[in-house]
Parts: sequence; structure tokens; C-alpha cells
Amino acid sequence: MKKNILFCMIVAALFLTSCGSLKTTTSKTMDIYGAGIIHKPVIVDLDVKETKVTGTATMSTSMTLEAVKREAVADALRKTNADVLVEPKFQTTTAHGRTTAIVIGFPATYTNFRSIKEEDVKLLQVGVTQRAEVYETTKVQRKKNRRK
Repeated sequence: MKKNILFCMIVAALFLTSCGSLKTTTSKTMDIYGAGIIHKPVIVDLDVKETKVTGTATMSTSMTLEAVKREAVADALRKTNADVLVEPKFQTTTAHGRTTAIVIGFPATYTNFRSIKEEDVKLLQVGVTQRAEVYETTKVQRKKNRRK
């Protein structure tokens, strides 16, 4: 009798612990460049601030110099809540196995998003428009880099 009760308790415990829920999230993305995809360009104005901002990043030499520079730019953008850094100038130093990058530039934000118009096409043909370089670092990378 005691064996049956013990067996039932073990089975009940297994059922209760195996009924946990697992939350998964699915997301879909699609690049807008490629064969068969037609995308109407979006034009945007750039509001550049007149005062410069400085950003700094320090990492171990296991990171590339470009990664340290990107982190310095990200630091400058976070300080000013800007979208892009215009005319960035870098100063880098390496000592004792650590690389430090300092960037100085003009913070800017995107404004006036609009669909392309006929007068905008003329600017595109002359080459007046520019495209910002986009780099993405993950939060995990930033946390690892702060620990070092």
C-alpha cells in the first residue's frame, strides 16, 4: 500500500513538473533590396546640431578597431539622442591590451520623412543625397565589452 502511494506521488510530481509553458516568439523580416522587390524610396531631411558631441569606448584588443570606433559613435549618439553622427573624427590609443576610441562629431536627427517627388530625383542624379552607414551591435556584446 505504501509503495502504491509513493508511486502515485512520484507520477503526480512528474506530471506537475512537466506541464511548464514555453513562450516562443516568431517574427518575420524582409530586405527591401533584391530581385522582384519594388520599393518607393523615402526621402528624409537631416537636422544637424551646431554643437559637437564626444563619445568614448574602451575594449580589449580582441575586438577590431572598427568595433571600438562603432561603440564610440554609439556612445555619442546615446548622449544626444541623435540618429546619426555627421563628420566623425576619431582618435584611438592602444595601451596595456586595451584600445580606446574617442569620436567627435555633429549629432543629427532625421526629420520630414516623405515619399520621393520629382524634384528629389534631380538631387539624386546630381549626387547631392547621401546614405548613412548603419552598424548594429547587440546588447550582449555591449554587456561583455563593459565587463572587460
